[in-house]
Amino acid sequence: MACSEPRPRLAHPPARLDRRGAGAPLISIVIPAFDRPNLLEEALCSIAAQTTDVPVEVIVCDDGRMARTRRVVQRFRDHGYRYLANPARLGAVGNWNRCLRSATGPWVMVLHEDDLLYPWCLECILPHLKAGVSAACMRTSRGSAPPRARRPAGVPRSRCYRPGFFLKSSMTPFPGVLMRRDIALRLGGFDEHWGPVADYEFWYRLSCAGRIEVVQAVGAFYRVAPGQWTERTWARMLRLAHLLRLRIAREQFPESPRLGRSLARFFTLSNARCYLRRFGAGPADLIRCIGFRRCLLSRVPSGWVWEALKFASRPPGRHPWLDQDAGRAPQIQQAG
Repeated sequence: MACSEPRPRLAHPPARLDRRGAGAPLISIVIPAFDRPNLLEEALCSIAAQTTDVPVEVIVCDDGRMARTRRVVQRFRDHGYRYLANPARLGAVGNWNRCLRSATGPWVMVLHEDDLLYPWCLECILPHLKAGVSAACMRTSRGSAPPRARRPAGVPRSRCYRPGFFLKSSMTPFPGVLMRRDIALRLGGFDEHWGPVADYEFWYRLSCAGRIEVVQAVGAFYRVAPGQWTERTWARMLRLAHLLRLRIAREQFPESPRLGRSLARFFTLSNARCYLRRFGAGPADLIRCIGFRRCLLSRVPSGWVWEALKFASRPPGRHPWLDQDAGRAPQIQQAG
């Protein structure tokens, strides 16, 4: 099949996605916006370009103050897209939760305004929304602009991303996760106390409430650009991510606490090395984490440690190598 990609800019919204008369929405795509109307327009166009015909509602929850944000959404009024202005500023995580509460479909996706969906994203995820699944997502590309990606042939396979895998990272940097709205609300949504790793912590809780399926094809784009949350708060992200890993180790490996702590330190060390390359030495949290190179697994190749984690996380009676590619997704947001 021919290559395709989300269009970086469109002069007019596509006319394809007018589903207001299609009945109650199966999927809600809600965008937490904050004063980036140009990027918001790209995200809305990528939603309008979806190739599936299921009923979809699109809502923009605006936490900013730019009048142009409303005008961008109004360009899509023929598609039924809705604009909601927050009465008071909620902050990033608070706005994610407003997105969850505003959605009406049984499946909801929170899509950041600077991220995009490839045209086949929803079409490829839909077959994997089955009983027992709390969320499903596709792999992501990343960069400053969306790279070309090939539409998968047929229905791509999915693999379960188990709770123990979160010791390494989340299953995605964020974009393109379609989750059960009732489960997300029952869990209380994103916890603001976790700040810049609130998504990582929420995906972990979601994986404990039901299966998370990762479709083995690229279907979403995660934008990496100067001034992002990671760049501003990376030292805090590193510390919080390690605290979360220690919690995951306690909950997922209660019979092997030393192994769990060693795995947590190993993957935090990997994050710390990444930050050291990007930002240089500085905060005490980074220096402490770099000190994890003295931990039990620090000299073991990362691929071996990942295989060991998959083996330790396997359910009883299932051979781990049947899931050998599960979780081979980009690092979580704090590593981006």
